[in-house]
Amino acid sequence: MKRFRSWMILAVLILAGAAWWEFARRPVTAAEPVASVLVNTIKLTPGSLPATVTAYGSVTAGPGAETTMAMQASGVVSDIAVSVGQQVTAGQVLASVAADAQSVADVRKAQDALAAAKAARAHVAALLAGHLATNADLAAADQAVGDADGALAALQAMGAGKARSIVAPFAGIVSAVLVAPGTVQPGGTALLRLIETGRLVVVAGVPPAQAGGIAPGEAAKLTLLNEGTQVDGKVVRMAAMPDPQSGLEDVTVAPPGALPLGEPVEAVITTGGTDGYVVPRDAVQNDAQGDYVFQVDAQNIAHRVGVHVLGNTGARTVLAPGGLNAAMPLVTTGAYQLDDGVAVRMNGAAN
Repeated sequence: MKRFRSWMILAVLILAGAAWWEFARRPVTAAEPVASVLVNTIKLTPGSLPATVTAYGSVTAGPGAETTMAMQASGVVSDIAVSVGQQVTAGQVLASVAADAQSVADVRKAQDALAAAKAARAHVAALLAGHLATNADLAAADQAVGDADGALAALQAMGAGKARSIVAPFAGIVSAVLVAPGTVQPGGTALLRLIETGRLVVVAGVPPAQAGGIAPGEAAKLTLLNEGTQVDGKVVRMAAMPDPQSGLEDVTVAPPGALPLGEPVEAVITTGGTDGYVVPRDAVQNDAQGDYVFQVDAQNIAHRVGVHVLGNTGARTVLAPGGLNAAMPLVTTGAYQLDDGVAVRMNGAAN
């Protein structure tokens, strides 16, 4: 029995030795490399972005932009040559007016009165030559001639007693037609209203909390939302109080030229600048804890840093300096793949 146990111990020792020998013969393999993420980085550099306020509104008539076109003398409205919303040029015919019986009679009466005044003046002059009238009588006759001539000239200047055309005094848009063709209208009747295109403005609503930072003279970028085109403008007026219906304060922006009346517009108004670290907008991530970025330390380890976004302009963001380390590169492309403490490989040097 003892001999059997000895043989068992010997067998175990032999197997253990063989196993050790096999393990010792095998080459030692290197440890598996730690996985890393390829990213692009930039150096943090102080900078500034323009501070802006975005408002929405439309193109409308500015103060004094609308003019009422009226008949100076009575007549028959023979034709209205335009319609509401039509754009017209300076000098274009808007309406045609024919003479009515009353205006013809008024002109004839004024002509007769002038002829009578001239005849009376000639008679007084003849009497004066015979010493049968005085210089005062002649002066009164001259005054009567002047009055009669002035009355006739006024009627003729208004177009009384003859056909005439009502023309646009400036380039504009017809905002209202107030009479119908074929009707007889007295002098002073409003025929239509015309908005001068050169006086169109953009009126947009701004929340009161943002309105305080806007002042006349500040630049605005106007985007015509139907057309997609952009033009530059300038703030010319701020409302003194919010609109009772919208609760917004109206800001009036003057465009550089004529815009389509009623066109919806986005106005981005520059109210100053915001200082901080300017970075690509895509570098900033967001979750339930707020906005954050990743910075890389000397061992190429990414660290999550909470940030405060001060403003955005296009593809750029300005960050408050607090919490950021200017000596550590900031991750731009690839930031969305990272977690705090992940190893990274930087695609070239930080710039």
